[in-house]
Amino acid sequence: MNFQPPSKSLTSRDYVFIAVVVLLFVAISAGLLVVNRSLPAGGGEFLRHWAGGRAFIFERMDPYSSYVPDVVQKLVYEGITDSARDPYILDTPFHILLLYVPFAPLTDPLTARAIYTLILEWALFVLAVLSLRLTNWTAPRWFTVLFFLFAVVNFYTFQAILDASPVLLLGLCYAGIVIAFRNEQDELVGALMAVSLYFWEAGLPFLLFIAWHSYKQGRVRILAGFGMLTIVLLAVSFLIYPNWIIPYLRAGMNALRANFGYSIISVLEALIPAFGRYFAYLFIALLVFALGYEWNASQFGDSRRLYWVACLSIAAAPLLGFRTEYENLAVLIIPLALVFSVIYDRWQRFQTALTFLLLLIVFLVPWALYLFAPAFLGDLSQDILFLFFPVFTVLSLYWIRWWAIRPPRVWADSFSK
Repeated sequence: MNFQPPSKSLTSRDYVFIAVVVLLFVAISAGLLVVNRSLPAGGGEFLRHWAGGRAFIFERMDPYSSYVPDVVQKLVYEGITDSARDPYILDTPFHILLLYVPFAPLTDPLTARAIYTLILEWALFVLAVLSLRLTNWTAPRWFTVLFFLFAVVNFYTFQAILDASPVLLLGLCYAGIVIAFRNEQDELVGALMAVSLYFWEAGLPFLLFIAWHSYKQGRVRILAGFGMLTIVLLAVSFLIYPNWIIPYLRAGMNALRANFGYSIISVLEALIPAFGRYFAYLFIALLVFALGYEWNASQFGDSRRLYWVACLSIAAAPLLGFRTEYENLAVLIIPLALVFSVIYDRWQRFQTALTFLLLLIVFLVPWALYLFAPAFLGDLSQDILFLFFPVFTVLSLYWIRWWAIRPPRVWADSFSK
């Protein structure tokens, strides 16, 4: 009997399947574009890059001048602004700003924002897929559906979509970094770090942990991948705009001095006026100590401990005193996927109920704080809303720590069943 190897050519059924997938993708994208054009005023995170690109290419103006925030504030705030709002100062390095240049020829800001938001929405879909894939967990179908719904409609993701924040693309980069690190694709790890480092307030501890762990393991190819892409982008940027460094640094200092956003220090000062600042400094010191201990311990663990520490570093970023905003918390769906996978796997007696309850809490509490709490708490509701998600995630990660880094069944598991 002669064995016939499988044909490498596509069958008619394969072509039909591909055509259906392409048509479905086009139909969904078209529908999302229509929805994106009807979004309320916003999109400032993208529009400042779009306006900066247009200012440099078509207006022959410095993209780091006051022209860009003036244009963006008129589009986002419709002419009404104050010092407590984000001034949308362009403080992105010019070699990263070049990545937004393809949007500059679009003259209509609504169209440009709608297309960029579409990219973010598909990035969010892939981020949810990779977040579950990182757990190496065969999730039940009901949870997969609910997790995707949570990833799309939770409060912090909604804010990221509304503001057209690149944080969803950065979350995709973070998930890609962990996967590439596991698979020893070191140059890819370095390249992803190179394009995500500029938005440091969303994941600086995570990037520092990967860099430190790479150094300890002697994986110099990660540095090579980082350096090659960075040098290429910098070389192109200096050829196009040789003197961008000083204006960029000036814009960065102006953005740091602007009084907007949230930090653990400002939140605790508002919640506990007399001692909040001291509690915040104590909390930051303890968190830095915990991160240092976990980073050091990760040298002697396997990929499971590396994954858990990476999730902890992502979740800890908003709690280290840096000023940040709601939309930057959207990347926390990466550690949440780990939390839910471990809970479902270890607490077998009530795994479904407990997982569903925690997912419901982390979804409903932020929306309740946003919609109903201001009538009772005033501005304090905004501070609690910022604090809830990262604190919940960090505490959950420590709750599951034992089982996350020691997956084989041990006698201690009997206490959780």
